[in-house]
Amino acid sequence: MDTQVRLLDLAEAAMRRHGYGGFSYADIARDAGIRKASIHHHFPAKSDLGLAVLDRYSDRHLTMLADVRITSRLGGQALTRAIEFYRDAMGTGDDLCLLTALANDANALSPAMRDMLARATLATANCFEELLLTGRKDMSISVAGDPAVEATSILALLNGAQLLARAARDITMFDRAIQPIQTRISRR
Repeated sequence: MDTQVRLLDLAEAAMRRHGYGGFSYADIARDAGIRKASIHHHFPAKSDLGLAVLDRYSDRHLTMLADVRITSRLGGQALTRAIEFYRDAMGTGDDLCLLTALANDANALSPAMRDMLARATLATANCFEELLLTGRKDMSISVAGDPAVEATSILALLNGAQLLARAARDITMFDRAIQPIQTRISRR
C-alpha cells in the first residue's frame, strides 16, 4: 500500500475515534511503523494531513449519498440506506462519521479545514434535501414542511444520534434517536 494512502487511512481512523485534537504525528508514526519525519515529508503540518483526510472523506461521503439516491427505487429506500451508512460509520460504537467528529472539534481546525467542513456539511444537507424531494414525489417519505429545513434537521439528528450513542456506549441509542426519521418512511 502507498505510504501516503496508509497515512490518510490512519489519520482518518484516529480523527473518527478521537477527533482532530485527539491524535498526533507520534501516534500516526507509531501505528504506521515509521518516523514522524516521514509523515512530515508527505504532510508538512497536521493541518495539511487533516485537510487531505477531510477532502478524501467528503468526496467518498458525497459519492455514497449520490449513489444511494441513484440506485434506490424510492426516496424512502435511499433515506433508509443513508441512515444505515451513518450507523455503520460508528463501527462498534466508538467511531463517528468524520464530518460529525470534526464538527465537534471545529475550533481546533485550520480555517481551510473549517471551510471545507462547512462545504461538505452543506452538500450533505443538500443531498438529504434531494432524498426528501424524491420521497415526497414518490410518496415514500412524509415531508410536511420545507425539504431544505427538514434535511438540515435530519442531518442534525443523525449527527446527534452518533454522539449520543458514543457517549452512552450503547449503539442502540442511535437506533432509538433516529426513530422519528424512520416513522416518516413508508415501508412499501
